[in-house]
Parts: sequence; C-alpha cells; structure tokens
Amino acid sequence: MIKVTKDKRTIRTGKDYTRFRQVVYELQGAMCGQCRIFTSMGYEPEHDYSFHVHHKNGRGMGGSKRDDTFEACTGLCGSCHRKEHGQ
Repeated sequence: MIKVTKDKRTIRTGKDYTRFRQVVYELQGAMCGQCRIFTSMGYEPEHDYSFHVHHKNGRGMGGSKRDDTFEACTGLCGSCHRKEHGQ
C-alpha cells in the first residue's frame, strides 16, 4: 500500500515497500551508496554485506519523518547502516 500524508511524505508498506527496496537496490547496482561494496538482498540484516534502505531524515519514533521516496532514501550495506545509526 502507498499512502501520501498531508505533508506530502510517501509511506509504503507490504509489497509496495518490498518493491521500492528492490528498485533502490537495482538503481545502485547492488552497491552500498557510501562505501561502494557489493551488497546482497539475500543476506540476513545483521550481515555486513546485507542491503538496507537508509532513510536520510530518519524513520525514528513511529516513522514521524519517514518518506519512502528515491530522493529521501539511499541503499547502504549493513555495516554503513549501523554506523549511520551509531550502532
């Protein structure tokens, strides 16, 4: 499902979010947008080479800033994504 909020943010869920994630992955050529290593959507999220969609403005606390658009997101490897979140 795709929902557009009153403040014009796009929220994707279910199959629509899965497809969005796949398109981000393909557009980046399966590479991390930060360190440029190859990633895989087949790895578990804990794996350093797994693919993650990083929301530049954060999803935090119930997704109050969440915006599932190509402009607001980038794909990162698990390692870079954890660093972005201080983990």
